Parts: sequence; C-alpha cells; structure tokens
Amino acid sequence: MDIPKTLFATMIRNARMDRHWTQKELAEKLGLSPAYLGDLERYKNTSSLPVFCNAMRILNLSADDYVYPNGNAHNTTYQQLLRLLTHCDEHQLQVLLATAEALLRPASEPDTYSTE
Repeated sequence: MDIPKTLFATMIRNARMDRHWTQKELAEKLGLSPAYLGDLERYKNTSSLPVFCNAMRILNLSADDYVYPNGNAHNTTYQQLLRLLTHCDEHQLQVLLATAEALLRPASEPDTYSTE
C-alpha cells in the first residue's frame, strides 16, 4: 500500500518541527536514513505502510487525521491541542471538556453547572 505523499509529509514535518527535532534525529528514531526522510518530507518519495505506522506511533499522531482529513489539518493550533490532549490525565481531560463546552455554549443557554 502506498501512502499519498503530500498529507503524510506535512503531518510528519509539522510534528517533527513541533518537537524541535532535526530530520536526522527523527530519521534515527524511525530507523531511516536522513536522506530518505528528507525525500519523504519534500514529496520526492512515498512511504510504505510500516514506515507510516512507525511514524504515527513515534510522533504520537492519529492515523484518523490521515484517513479522515478535516479542515483543521493545516491549523497548527488545532494540531498542537490534539497532541497536548494525549498528555492529559482523566481529570485534566474533564476540565478541558467542560471548558470547551462552556466556550461553545450559546450565550442565551443557561449554565448547567451547579454552584452548590
């Protein structure tokens, strides 16, 4: 199975840069040559499925973002939030969920949280 070049390249390049890793550092973690990784990032090569899976795992990326791309695929704030969520414990996730729900709730809708 060949993985289309552009989306995968963008995903791994952005994730690598978010971590402040060089191509050489990521290539070592993936067991690839830096030249091969550079070619992947410049759309000059196509990844195999094992390389794709390994990159998703090492970079803590969701394959769903690749399989079901959405309008936020190039939104760096959205991508950073997704990556940060994986580091949260259950309590932190609940706090973030409540905060997001409150932000998205229409102003006319009453607050459902009790102050008792």
